[in-house]
Parts: sequence; C-alpha cells; structure tokens
Amino acid sequence: MSVPAAIPLVSGKHRNRALAAARQARAVQLATEGLTYQQIANELGYANRGTVHHIVHDALARDRKEAVEDHQQLELARLDALQAALWDKAMAGDVEAAREVRAVIMARCRLLGLDERPKRPKAWAPRTVVLSAEDREALGV
Repeated sequence: MSVPAAIPLVSGKHRNRALAAARQARAVQLATEGLTYQQIANELGYANRGTVHHIVHDALARDRKEAVEDHQQLELARLDALQAALWDKAMAGDVEAAREVRAVIMARCRLLGLDERPKRPKAWAPRTVVLSAEDREALGV
C-alpha cells in the first residue's frame, strides 16, 4: 500500500484548484476509512468539521451523478444499437420489428425522462372553517 504525499494544511482561502482537489480527494478517502469529520478537519487543517462534511458530501454527490450519467450513456448506446439492428426490417414493413423499434424508442424516452407529463395544478376546493364562539363574535358573524 502506498503512502499518500503530504498535503499542505489550510491557511486562509485557497485559489489553487489542484491543491483543493487533492485535499477534497484525501478528505473523502479519510471519511471512507472511518475517520470522523473532526479528525479529518484536524489532519487536513480545516477550520471545523462542518466544512469537511460539506466537502465530503458534495464530492460523493458529484461522483454519484457522474456514475449515473456514465451508466445512462451506456444504456443509450445499447438502445441505439438495438434500434439500428431492427430499423431496416421495420421500414420494410416487418410489423414485429416495428413494434420492437417502438419499444426501444419508448425505453429511450423513459431513460431520458421525456415521457413525463407535466402535472396539472390541483383544482380549488372549498374548505369548511369552524369558528369558535369567540371568533364569531370578534368577526361579527
């Protein structure tokens, strides 16, 4: 197992993106190793554990989003290949191939979120309000 290079401690605001990225990666690594946010803040020189919490959670959310986008691109490529394989038959009049192409197109729409219909706002509905005797007297009702 290799020992990571020492990362300089924080002193003031950093403008060095490479250093910030290295520190962020190290913070995520330490968090996955089980260190507390306070321990990570102490080791990397952050002012408090809240900063480390934000850094770690933002990095994990970004990594998850990238992983989802990568998987989505893979699935889109697969759907493209299926559609290309069936397209000529479907255009030649093969009904079954046309159904399969339609299914591929619908799967692509679901994957991209194009099949969602906009939600209609709820219609206004009258509501019954029960007033106490004091409220009725105050309102003059």
